[in-house]
Amino acid sequence: MAKKTKISRKPKPSRKADFDDEKAVLREFCEAENCEPSHCSIEEDRRLRGFGVGTYYQIACGRNEYQIAKDHDSMRDLAIEIVKQDLESEPELFNKDFIENNIDTDKLRDALRSDVEDGNRDYAKDIGAERFWKEADGRGIDIPDDVQEARDAGDDPRKPSDAEIDAFAEDMTTDQLQDPMGYLDDIYGREEAVAQAIKIAGIDVDRAAEEAVDADGPEHFVAHYDGKSHETKSGFVYWRTN
Repeated sequence: MAKKTKISRKPKPSRKADFDDEKAVLREFCEAENCEPSHCSIEEDRRLRGFGVGTYYQIACGRNEYQIAKDHDSMRDLAIEIVKQDLESEPELFNKDFIENNIDTDKLRDALRSDVEDGNRDYAKDIGAERFWKEADGRGIDIPDDVQEARDAGDDPRKPSDAEIDAFAEDMTTDQLQDPMGYLDDIYGREEAVAQAIKIAGIDVDRAAEEAVDADGPEHFVAHYDGKSHETKSGFVYWRTN
């Protein structure tokens, strides 16, 4: 009698749920969270639709609320759009160094230079000859012989010429704008300085948002309840919101 050949059957791969099917998404979520679909509800999150990067759902199970995305890329896309919105509307929320790294400081410096130099020129004209030459000396600016001779003799030094005032103002401006963000800080304070820098020189919002999300993780910007995300068997990604 011939031996029967035993045929091994490979398990069928599980079929991924359709993210466009709300009931299927809810079933997967409940399987992951060990809850009953009949005790939960799901609907599209219309507020997140406004970001224009895909579909996201709100799921409520009792008092707990969640958001769910199609996959990790979708969560990252959402986080980037949220950061872009915050950068444009509330840049003061972000670290000054982070903002500065994404602002063209050379462009900011050049944009500030004309007004700052005009202000320093007016300052140099108003402080009087004695104080002008004292400050010029402190800045390491060469003092003309006739001025130095008058100072050594205890006499009042002459008034500076327009060219000497220009040189003083230029030196003062260069010193102040070595750190253009620091200059704005001194004038406006930190929060307003960031807003002014963005207004004057602009910021690469797309690059900055991607940098922030990649550095801190998308959960930092979407999962405000506990900073964690979870995955269903089909790769849907969800996070708690309350």
